Amino acid sequence: MRILNRKKVFLTIILTAFISIIGFTQQKEGVVKIETSTEIDEIIAKKKQFNKSLKIVNGYKIQLFYGNEKNSHKIKEESEALFPDISTKIIFSSPQWKVQIGNYRTRLEADRNLIEIKKEYPSAIVIASEIDIDN
Repeated sequence: MRILNRKKVFLTIILTAFISIIGFTQQKEGVVKIETSTEIDEIIAKKKQFNKSLKIVNGYKIQLFYGNEKNSHKIKEESEALFPDISTKIIFSSPQWKVQIGNYRTRLEADRNLIEIKKEYPSAIVIASEIDIDN
């Protein structure tokens, strides 16, 4: 019985030492060197210039209302008063009218504003849409 306990203690000490050694050996620091060429820099510059010329890109809007024309105009006026800094737009998609606000490049950006907007419009949702961008 004593021999069995001594073996367990001995194996535990060996295992602990082994795990400690592995942990210390993996803490190495290094230097990352990034090499680039002029061709890549030129391609990136061309892409940036092209992106500046775009007026419409894929993004997100928040839809406040989906229904008839009369109510859509009412909701648009209300939302412009409540959120004057956010662009508001009425879109007709037969047979329904939609009130959408904002021009968000990312879903995260739209979701952040959705939290505040849902306080006034609980049924508001984020939708993927083409958005106008300011250059």
